[in-house]
Amino acid sequence: MASNQDLLNLSKVTYQSLRETVKSGDILFYSGEDEVSKLIRWATHSIWSHVGIIVKIDNLKRILLLESVESMGVRLIPVSKYIKNVEEYADEEKFDARLVIARHNQLTPAKIKKMLSFGIDQITRPYDHHEIQRIIQRIIAGEGKADRDRAFMCSELVYECFKSVGIEIAYNPLGFISPEDIWADAQITGVAEIEH
Repeated sequence: MASNQDLLNLSKVTYQSLRETVKSGDILFYSGEDEVSKLIRWATHSIWSHVGIIVKIDNLKRILLLESVESMGVRLIPVSKYIKNVEEYADEEKFDARLVIARHNQLTPAKIKKMLSFGIDQITRPYDHHEIQRIIQRIIAGEGKADRDRAFMCSELVYECFKSVGIEIAYNPLGFISPEDIWADAQITGVAEIEH
């Protein structure tokens, strides 16, 4: 289980050195300070506000992030560009962003291939803009999510990708899945923090 204690013990590595050890199926966690990130962190009592899945294409020497973002829904973005965007935003807003890579220990090469195939099929699915408000309402009312739809928040995308290969990450008892719920899964361990 990844824990906040794990964060203290993770080695900090440059993205360049991480390129050698990162694997497809690894999970990238992000802690941001924009308004949506603050709301997610507040609602989930977590340092994490975003999560995505690494897609490593060895023969093209590319490492991509499969994620769902408010502006466009499910997409793939080069991890190097994602880190650059985070650095620029953090410098502009004067805060320390954290980027951590973690790994689920039940992933096999066959499961990774199937999971990434499922995830890539979700590209262009919309972001679930209203889910954050619904999460806050469910926290206040103590009610779970009535049903799943095909619009994804970042953590819902990660959850559905893992579920597609029979790996169930526990939903929060209040009926949502957040980056913190994924981080807290017993089968996930921190690999490294990206120095930037």
